[in-house]
Amino acid sequence: MKKIYVVNGAAHAGFGETTARMIIANGDKVIGLYEKEDEANATKLVTEFGHDKLELFCVDYCSLSELKKIISLLDVEIDGFVNACFTYEMDDLNDFDYELAEKIFRANYHAPMVIAVELKKKMKKGASIVIITSTESERGSFGGISYAASKSAVHNMIKSLACNWGKKDQIRVNAVAAGWIGGEMDTDGPFAVSIDITPLGRLGRPEEVANVVSFLLSEKASFINAQTIFVDGGYLCVDDIAKFEYEDANR
Repeated sequence: MKKIYVVNGAAHAGFGETTARMIIANGDKVIGLYEKEDEANATKLVTEFGHDKLELFCVDYCSLSELKKIISLLDVEIDGFVNACFTYEMDDLNDFDYELAEKIFRANYHAPMVIAVELKKKMKKGASIVIITSTESERGSFGGISYAASKSAVHNMIKSLACNWGKKDQIRVNAVAAGWIGGEMDTDGPFAVSIDITPLGRLGRPEEVANVVSFLLSEKASFINAQTIFVDGGYLCVDDIAKFEYEDANR
């Protein structure tokens, strides 16, 4: 029987679109949310798959009332939800923009929280929620302070949702923390450094994130709950100073 998944960021190139494509390839349907900047790709995807496999709705991720309205219009039972989008902007501690920080939290923390809470009313027993986050959640940041903090907040949020929705509703809630993934926020300098630091010596691919999301949505992950799974090629395990010391000694 065809399942129905809501994917926030389904038309955004990278792991959002890749996740949506993977769900459809498994024979299931995607109801996707996307921002106006991805409208051209959204039109292309609907033409490719048709409305029976993919329905897309344009929303403003920062408008919580708009998100609630869209979810209220869905008249189907939902098998799962994937949040596969984010907002990233740099903070300046010398001239801190509190409105920008609020915007980042609205998009990265409040939006998936609102969608999850509203979708819960329409979710089948045994549904699965997966929120894609970032390895930046685990490190102090220099410029992306609000971004990193919002991702860290999500890691705590999934635990709280799992505590509340587990026993009665059997709804599992997990996160996937992505490392440096090609096609997501590509910048030559940082990406080159990340390749040097990451033990696998390369960028991740969007499908490598989507594969883990697909697993967590499935019955194969039926006893995995309230967990953050890191898809980072080992990036977070590296001690940069120890690496420098070792390489310097072996020059």
